[in-house]
Amino acid sequence: MDYRYVKAFEFNFNFGTLLSVDFSSSSEDSDLINITEEIFNEIRDCIKVRGIPSLIWFKGITNTINPSKFKLITKMIKAVYPKQKIGIYLNCGIFQDEDVRNIFYGCDLVAINLNSVNNFQFSKINKCPESINSMDVLEGIIEFSKNFNGKLGIYTMFLKGINDNIKNVEKLKEFLLEVMPDHYSVSNYTLDGFEPVSKEFKEDLKEILENLPFNVIYMF
Repeated sequence: MDYRYVKAFEFNFNFGTLLSVDFSSSSEDSDLINITEEIFNEIRDCIKVRGIPSLIWFKGITNTINPSKFKLITKMIKAVYPKQKIGIYLNCGIFQDEDVRNIFYGCDLVAINLNSVNNFQFSKINKCPESINSMDVLEGIIEFSKNFNGKLGIYTMFLKGINDNIKNVEKLKEFLLEVMPDHYSVSNYTLDGFEPVSKEFKEDLKEILENLPFNVIYMF
């Protein structure tokens, strides 16, 4: 069976076997029932062939891809596989909306991409819609962290010349200490013509984050 939404079934050292599902091929005006049934059929077929994964890992849910599709598909999964763990990777901008945030409380793992907490160019650096209010986003993440019972991760991609500066790291650290995620992951974005961040910045980054009271994962 050729899959449109199921992208991989692979082993991850941190989470075990992952069945990855990407909503990006969907769109806001796609038929809700047909899309969710198609995704569920792909997941069920993959599980039949490969077995039950440790985690079904979703990505591609954005402010323009209706989160209600995710809500419905997880309900369908739990109806057939009640013990299945579900994780999702989200852009920080989605946390501005309380009704949308509420959809993700039932997940076992939520990973949030947050590249900067500075108000200046917040939307651009975090790849959010320009209509996003940075304070509402950050307050939404804090509120979510207080009420979420699963595992919470924060992910930051550093881009050379954009957010690879000490001031940004220090402000991120202050925010992380307020959120207290289960883990914090950092990586270096080198696509689209971006060069790697400097060795000096990497060393400064590790020094600043050294004593955080949760796991820090360096992916570079």
